[in-house]
Amino acid sequence: MRPASDTIVMLLAGGVGSRLNILASKRAKPAVPFGGSYRIIDFTLSNVMHSRLERIGLLTQYKPYSLMDHVRGGEPWDLIGRGRGIKVLPPHTGDESSDWYKGTADAIYQNMDFMEHHDPDKALILSGDHIYRMDYESMIQAHEERGADLTIAAMEVPWEDVHRFGVMVAGSDWWITEFQEKVKGAKSNLASMGIYVFKYSVLAEELRSVVGAHKGFDFGKDIIPGMLGRRKLLCFPFSGYWRDVGTIKSYLDANMDCLNPESGLDLYEWQLRTAPDTDRMGDRMPVKILEHASVRDSLVADGCVIDGEVEGSILFPGVHIGKGTRVRDCVMMHDSVIGEKCVLDYSIIDKNCMVGSGTVIGTGDKSVPNSLYPTHLDCGISILGKGAVVPPGAKIGRNCIIYPGVDIGREGAREVESGETVVKKDASGGVK
Repeated sequence: MRPASDTIVMLLAGGVGSRLNILASKRAKPAVPFGGSYRIIDFTLSNVMHSRLERIGLLTQYKPYSLMDHVRGGEPWDLIGRGRGIKVLPPHTGDESSDWYKGTADAIYQNMDFMEHHDPDKALILSGDHIYRMDYESMIQAHEERGADLTIAAMEVPWEDVHRFGVMVAGSDWWITEFQEKVKGAKSNLASMGIYVFKYSVLAEELRSVVGAHKGFDFGKDIIPGMLGRRKLLCFPFSGYWRDVGTIKSYLDANMDCLNPESGLDLYEWQLRTAPDTDRMGDRMPVKILEHASVRDSLVADGCVIDGEVEGSILFPGVHIGKGTRVRDCVMMHDSVIGEKCVLDYSIIDKNCMVGSGTVIGTGDKSVPNSLYPTHLDCGISILGKGAVVPPGAKIGRNCIIYPGVDIGREGAREVESGETVVKKDASGGVK
């Protein structure tokens, strides 16, 4: 069996997640909660664990605190010990400059000292912001058996989504002949999943000649296209469940897939692991289903108290649903409290929100996009940011955003029309 120590894992987890809007405004995208008890990064870390890989560099950047607090030394994924572990690698001052990572390849280049310290034969480069279950061991084995310099995991995506991905053209033998990064009119719908296995000596040479010479800073735009014709590039086809949760709609849809046995997303079967003591998950009481409660087709975590109707929804630990309240097609994060006789439809409620009795969230015209972020929110979902407060009897439409920590009653916005955004006003009447 191939020794696990000959492959170094470099996990890119510093993403801003701008299209997730306020869900990622206070945390890195991989740290966004998912599926009732997890965070997005748990999927990649669990894959690493199941693939028996042992040495991981975690590359952080944007608002890393909650991510670092969650991952710590890797104990929940059995990634701590004499010969295995996770090392957090934030951007650092180099010999010539101090700067944030300029791209995916630059992030790896800036941490070559870490990789070379472990003297690997191969480098597995991963992203921490996708939902999927994959055995990296089989990909590494194919890479070795075919003698590839670089192996790229790929899957077919709908043609209308091709422009969002790097795509490749491969022959029947799966050797890659062309690669295009996020272009319209692409020649193929075989999309890169952002999972790479490099022969380490090749990776080091390419990074030094491209990133080191300031010719480019990204794998998809610069490194991979420049390798075509000079290196052996192999496609590793993948056909299981995989979703990029980079948008608000894809995030909500992926959560809803947890409730659909036909979706291919199976949290139990995948043996997903998380840090059990974050958000006091290990200290929660059992779920309380009270006299007036009705729960259908939903995932309800420990510590929840339900006295209303919940359908097709994901409830994280500590959520309270008041008597006579109806919740449908929603994601509600830790310790949010919903009062009595409320109606919530097709909404995302971040942590520690307070919603007063008689409130309606998710009503009105779905076709009105958010006025500030029309490309982020145009499908009817409304979002309450972490710690938002909604007073009793308020009404919030579709495609609305309530910023973290905002009390909409204090902001004079008890009725929020579809497409509106509520932020804090400063003393001068501006927003912040």
